[in-house]
Amino acid sequence: MSLVVPDTQELIVINDRLNRALTIRIYGNDYTPTGSSTVAAFTEITGGGYVAKPLTFANWTITSGDPTQATYHTTQIWTFTGALGGPGTAYGYYVTQNSDGALLWAERFPSGSLPFSPIAGSQIRILPRYSVQSQA
Repeated sequence: MSLVVPDTQELIVINDRLNRALTIRIYGNDYTPTGSSTVAAFTEITGGGYVAKPLTFANWTITSGDPTQATYHTTQIWTFTGALGGPGTAYGYYVTQNSDGALLWAERFPSGSLPFSPIAGSQIRILPRYSVQSQA
């Protein structure tokens, strides 16, 4: 017998996950996120004008369905003022929960753009998305 979670409950789960203080961060180590990843696996970039960005619950658009999906209202843009201090490259992003620093999700950038080494005026643009779906 397969476990099924109704769409209405998926909506409750996604609201619970996103209705808290979250921060989106860029990582610079050559790492591919997995289901067992923790914050310790990621090396947040430094320098070049980089600063992590808060994600505010009011800016998510949530659509119930199969899967229930959330899309952030605006693309998050980092415009670099120069080279990174460390590790010097960008490989992806990850989202943490502010209350305890726990990793909520992560994504590696497409392989064709890696490694990305920012210079003055270059940008990283991310439109955060999150989805919840019952597995049958």
